[in-house]
Amino acid sequence: MNYRLFAVLSGALLPITLLGWLAAGRIFATVAPAPRPPALIAHRCGTADAPENTLAACRSALANGVRQLWVSVQVTRDGVAVLYRPRELSALTDGQGLIAGYSFEELKRLNAGWQFDRAGADGKVTHPYRDKPVRIPSLEELLDELPADASLYLDIKTDRAKEAARAVAAALDRHDAWTKARIYSTVSANLQAFEAYPKARLFESRQRTRQRLVSIALEHRCDRPRDGTYLGFEWRRKVTLSETLTLQAEATSSADAVLWSRAAMACLNAAADVHAIVFGINREEDYLLAAGLGVDAVMVDSPRRAKAYRRDRRDLPRLVQSDQGLLDMDR
Repeated sequence: MNYRLFAVLSGALLPITLLGWLAAGRIFATVAPAPRPPALIAHRCGTADAPENTLAACRSALANGVRQLWVSVQVTRDGVAVLYRPRELSALTDGQGLIAGYSFEELKRLNAGWQFDRAGADGKVTHPYRDKPVRIPSLEELLDELPADASLYLDIKTDRAKEAARAVAAALDRHDAWTKARIYSTVSANLQAFEAYPKARLFESRQRTRQRLVSIALEHRCDRPRDGTYLGFEWRRKVTLSETLTLQAEATSSADAVLWSRAAMACLNAAADVHAIVFGINREEDYLLAAGLGVDAVMVDSPRRAKAYRRDRRDLPRLVQSDQGLLDMDR
């Protein structure tokens, strides 16, 4: 029977010919690096600890020992790179509309912590920043106070690719900070816009990383990345497998997939100086599993909580690989 298998990840449909899968490409060694403590990256500067992408959140992450900050970037009507993620201002602030509809001076009037809530021990939910407003900051304001030993990941969240690249480049130029920043986006056009700036350091596109991890997991095929590649993907991702059959329209199965494995790390480490970053690590168990794989860094929502379970080389538990290709702690 000749039929096709499809994997759907994050809205993308990835076709794989089943016969080709069974006759998979070359089998590669599955020797991964020794377990090592991954660096912590503060997601949106610590979205669980303080209003995301604000200077208050960034300062909190730094105070909790995190030296790598992941921030979302959009561009204002007057061409200023600012730290904000959602499409709508009403999602997080007391304003309405789009970032692109405001000048930076107008954005300063809004409270970026308006929707941030916190549940007390009694279960009561409060909004602690409604009485102490925090602003949407510019990228330059963050650069102004970034410690010398800290670095940034800039996640471009706009469909104004050229304007965003121009605004970010101007800020990095003025602060001589190109070596302290790396550019990421889920939108390939946003990465492509930075190709006009020779100093820009870019992630591999999300589409390329997703296809790479799927090929390793389902085809057992290693497409070696280029030397020096930076790539990132979620620890867990909802996946739908769809078969199109001759006498049946479609049959599907779903899974909460973990695409990171020793095989994946062995493939990535076939190239020199590859940096693997895992998104969505917010439990000690997942942190230790990622450490066992030898990934470079993990993205956390709460640096305050993560500092309680981060490890150094001396006390990192020994981790082993199970027959299922995941890691179990050897207790």
